[in-house]
Amino acid sequence: MSAKIQILSNTNYALADVLKSAFMESTSVQIAVAFFRKTGLEHIYRSLEYALAQNKAKIEFIVGLDFKTTDVEALKVLHEVQKNHEKFKFYCFGDKRDNHNDLVFHPKIYMFHTELSKDTKYTSIVGSSNFTGGGLTTNFEVNTIFRENKPIYFKQLGAIYDEIKFTDSIFQPSANYIKKYGNIKEELDKSTKRVFDVDVKKEIQELRQEEQILPGTIPSLKGLIIEYIKKKNKEGISSVSTKELYVEIEKLVIQKELTDKYSLDTFTHTIRGELNTHEENSTHKANLKLFRREERGFYSLTENGKKYAGR
Repeated sequence: MSAKIQILSNTNYALADVLKSAFMESTSVQIAVAFFRKTGLEHIYRSLEYALAQNKAKIEFIVGLDFKTTDVEALKVLHEVQKNHEKFKFYCFGDKRDNHNDLVFHPKIYMFHTELSKDTKYTSIVGSSNFTGGGLTTNFEVNTIFRENKPIYFKQLGAIYDEIKFTDSIFQPSANYIKKYGNIKEELDKSTKRVFDVDVKKEIQELRQEEQILPGTIPSLKGLIIEYIKKKNKEGISSVSTKELYVEIEKLVIQKELTDKYSLDTFTHTIRGELNTHEENSTHKANLKLFRREERGFYSLTENGKKYAGR
């Protein structure tokens, strides 16, 4: 059967109603949106709970963090749902300055797979609606809905979703992280200034550093570098040359089947960038002080590096 394609705006049929129906009949859901608010979550929350409790659905959310739009109350709800439901996963996408391809996170992807009977259904939605009250109901939005029994468009959109999910910019926020995010957002909401205060800038930077040590979906390059140097430390070798790191970290990427997640043609530059960023004397704002330059072209781990437990 060919796909049924429908183009809707909230003026003729609210996306919230489409999502509620899709949640109610789905066994798998994947959603990636730039902006996420409790006002949007309130429209579909009962359907979400139904899918988890009755359908035993596997559900994932990937949301962007934006102090102007994404609110802490929505993040708290998702974190609570994750605590109570093993099949629910909730990820955030880090700031563009902290990812290797300098991406601005701006997708609106909704994917539903239904396999509750003999009929298998695939529903994909792409368009302009963020997961906010306005985006799902009252804003003038345009969204395209693909309904299929054979997942042609669904697979294409799934490949894009996986491209988002399997980057080292993805992390699972902790309760403490969400609390800090909320405190900063509250300060910014109260401020009438166009420029952030120095203290707020410092808090934002500390929050972004914390992102790097929270669990993600794939290991980061800095994590792979640390893993390799620790292995050499166990062999009695305290420092490793950059030339060796270029070769061995690429082997690790291939071994862990991450070749489609990292661009190997610029790999040496990316590794060098990680070493420079996190070298203990670096002035880079994201510096975690993980590496020490022992001599020209050789690096060892600092105490921070030895204790590092992030992705």
